[in-house]
Amino acid sequence: MVLMHLKEIKTYLSTKICPKVFRFNSDTQGIQYGKFKDNRLIKKVLLTIHISLEAIHFALKNKVNLIIAQHSLIIKPIKKFNPTLINKLTLLSKSPISINVLGSSFIAAEGGLTDTLVNALHFKVDRLFEVKNREGMKIPIGRICSPMKYLDNKKPITLKDVIHRIKTNLNLDYVSYIGDLGTIIKKACIIAGDNSNMNFIKKAVNKGCDCYISGKINNSEASFARDIGVNLIEISPYKTEIIALKKLCNILSLEFPHVGFLLFESKDPIKTYF
Repeated sequence: MVLMHLKEIKTYLSTKICPKVFRFNSDTQGIQYGKFKDNRLIKKVLLTIHISLEAIHFALKNKVNLIIAQHSLIIKPIKKFNPTLINKLTLLSKSPISINVLGSSFIAAEGGLTDTLVNALHFKVDRLFEVKNREGMKIPIGRICSPMKYLDNKKPITLKDVIHRIKTNLNLDYVSYIGDLGTIIKKACIIAGDNSNMNFIKKAVNKGCDCYISGKINNSEASFARDIGVNLIEISPYKTEIIALKKLCNILSLEFPHVGFLLFESKDPIKTYF
């Protein structure tokens, strides 16, 4: 039986899946918790969006020794320990589990969150949408795309068509938007995750985009978009992240066939009342 060491999967993730050069800012990426020895044997891996208490219990029950998570266990510097974090650390200490965080690099990387969203919505990438991080490096966090038509459809694609496609392809109950449903969509800037801001929208408009699709839109951005006549669409980050992690789980299973890979598919923590 071929054994896999921590160094192998750590290197594969940092070079093939989410290179550190694509990190948007100084967020956590790579091994964050556990034994860091490169020669440590890895037999079972759990992929999850968040390192929740439920995910940790699942990892312990299934004797997982590596967790790969999109989001960090600790996001901001700790000024005061809270009971939930203490409970998580206590549970993790009961088993030799390591944690590897994908972070913002997985948003920008080829085949990452943004590309996953673009493919799910049946858009064609025209070029990269690059923004500078705090170090001044250009990060391809988004994609400027054209909506592709289905074979039997020759009509122009409207905002209503795009929203309907999003609801259908991502199995969403509702989609929040700003704009006129009858507007024809020619170019869209798509950014997965919740990294949107006013400057991104302005830059997208300057590059000829009439639609901006993101995982987070605040009231100021919505008001600004309405004033200048650009269409905004907000998509739950959860849907994109779970699709991307399913794909990553399959990729890792093929790359490391002698390791057991599990996906913890928790429900979207944000609920909607109808």
